[in-house]
Amino acid sequence: MKRRRFFFWLGLGLFGLAEKLRADSLDELAAAMMRGTEPTADTTSTVVPEHWTAASNRTWRWYEREHFVAGQWKLTGITTPINKKTGEPYTLKTGYLDDNLVPAELRTAQQENPASNVETDAEASGSQDPGQPDPARRARHGRPPSKWLRSLHADEIRIWLKTIEVPEAGVEGMTFFTHLTRDHSFDAAKVAGLTIPEQAKLHAAAHYGY
Repeated sequence: MKRRRFFFWLGLGLFGLAEKLRADSLDELAAAMMRGTEPTADTTSTVVPEHWTAASNRTWRWYEREHFVAGQWKLTGITTPINKKTGEPYTLKTGYLDDNLVPAELRTAQQENPASNVETDAEASGSQDPGQPDPARRARHGRPPSKWLRSLHADEIRIWLKTIEVPEAGVEGMTFFTHLTRDHSFDAAKVAGLTIPEQAKLHAAAHYGY
């Protein structure tokens, strides 16, 4: 199958999936692939960076796929949600990603350490001792941090950060602000006043289990 025809049919399939999931980001990715069917002077293919994350709520668990498009990580699909109690898949909708697309190491890690799933506040509160690191939160890579830490405002966070020492924890393909608010459940309004070094230390504190 020629390259142009392959990208044409792949893009067409993504448009159908985007309609089922009502995901604008899939439309953008599909459009980019459709544009790839047009001949260009440069025949070098570009690999779209991909990122997978385990997610869950009180009832369901699933995996989320993101692609780095136009300078931002955008959700491009999720796997079929699985009921945490029965192990049965969600059947009321279709169009979910195949579980086989999930990196094997991520699936293995989740099977060995289910606590690393992102949970609801009630399930992931961890230690009830405010301002102290907790092994359970650390095992979840700090997602989400304690309710106490997420309740603080920028001026309070700034004061508290001066009292702790934590190992550095970097981010890739995004800003600390984006990662804190998207992946660590911080309120954007509460951390907006922090400087970039302060955001970096807050992110490290989250990963350390606070």
